[in-house]
Amino acid sequence: MLTSSLRYVVDEMSAHVKALRAREPGVRTGRDPEDIHRMRVAVGRLRAILRASRALFDPDRVEHLRDDLDWLGAQLGLVRDLDVLHAYLRPRLGTRTGPELQAGRRLLRRLKADRARAWAGLNETLDSPRYGRVVGQLETFLSRPPAVASDVSLPDVAATEWRRLRKAVRKLPGRPSPDELHAVRIKVKRARYAAELARAASGARSQRFIDQAKKVQDILGDLQDAAVLEQYLHEAGNRTEPAQALEKHLVKRQRKRRKKARAAFFEEWPKLNRRGRKAWIA
Repeated sequence: MLTSSLRYVVDEMSAHVKALRAREPGVRTGRDPEDIHRMRVAVGRLRAILRASRALFDPDRVEHLRDDLDWLGAQLGLVRDLDVLHAYLRPRLGTRTGPELQAGRRLLRRLKADRARAWAGLNETLDSPRYGRVVGQLETFLSRPPAVASDVSLPDVAATEWRRLRKAVRKLPGRPSPDELHAVRIKVKRARYAAELARAASGARSQRFIDQAKKVQDILGDLQDAAVLEQYLHEAGNRTEPAQALEKHLVKRQRKRRKKARAAFFEEWPKLNRRGRKAWIA
């Protein structure tokens, strides 16, 4: 018979495996970017739950599953990043005029071609034997959980993830780089997902922590999107004068976007830190 925490973890994982399978047909057609986004979220949550609850399970099985989910998430991420770039660029490039408008259209055509290649690669991933094994292993894991512990305190797990996040933020320099803040964002997600696992046992204080963590995660996500777009613009750079002028304009906007997001993070972090103390120190 499963303990309460083990049953809760298994039920949460089962819901995300169901979401993964439900989104697969839409991902294969590639028509709706939301299908790829939701499938990627399901994969990320499965990895986070396995990490947070790993004390319950055979460690080798957990690490093997997390490695496979990391592989799948990376394939989904290639397409998702290009969808995010397209959604950001398309309305902004349409406001340009003259030669810069033409340069913007060429950039969108390249983006569309890159997305088509990434989507074709994702379909190869979904057709691969490894993907079939990943899904099969997830279903086996959930039907016969390889438990090595009878129980674990989910609030203690959430508290540990929050402390790791707090430690990472304390180590940040005064002007952290996008990579340093992206690493913090990963820890925010881990702390949030662990808090969601502990929510039933922790009450309203954990929900307030979750809500603030989501806000901080979105701020850092916007900063990361700006960094990814700037990198893409450099790699896709056309040496014609209109293209260079357009790139300069867009890069300037992304740097302002990053600066604004960095300031918002340092404004919102103390609130998340307070929520964490109230939720987990008690």
